[in-house]
Amino acid sequence: MSDDTDTEVLQALQRMFDIVDPPPAHVVSHAREAFAWHGIDAELAELVYDSDTAAVSGVRGTGAARQVTFRAPGLEIEVEVVSERARVVIGQLVPAQEAAVELRQGDRTMRTDTDALGRFSFDGVPPGAVKLTVHTASGAHVQTEGLTI
Repeated sequence: MSDDTDTEVLQALQRMFDIVDPPPAHVVSHAREAFAWHGIDAELAELVYDSDTAAVSGVRGTGAARQVTFRAPGLEIEVEVVSERARVVIGQLVPAQEAAVELRQGDRTMRTDTDALGRFSFDGVPPGAVKLTVHTASGAHVQTEGLTI
């Protein structure tokens, strides 16, 4: 087969899969963010707790805020997502410290600073995939895994 024929076959397969079994939107969003990840020097904070996946009693009450915890060496990022049409993302750094926090969602970036107790919040966050990046006063950069809210 020639390279042109291979290309045509691959394009036809791509079109077929786009119609028959397209990837979920959040997967595409996370993939794009992975390529656009510009904080390559940032420490990656691992998701260690998510109330949406924790099997507390088998049934979760409706309207409950989602609790999520990320951990990196020397820092935990505790997050609560209050579900509305536009989400409210409330968080705290442990240990408490002043830092700059960014919330990235696609091409949109929201920024805020923590208070002396390490607390921060973002209002009006639309549903979708987000990542948080924390820039500490000591110069550390910590970025969370992608999270769909």
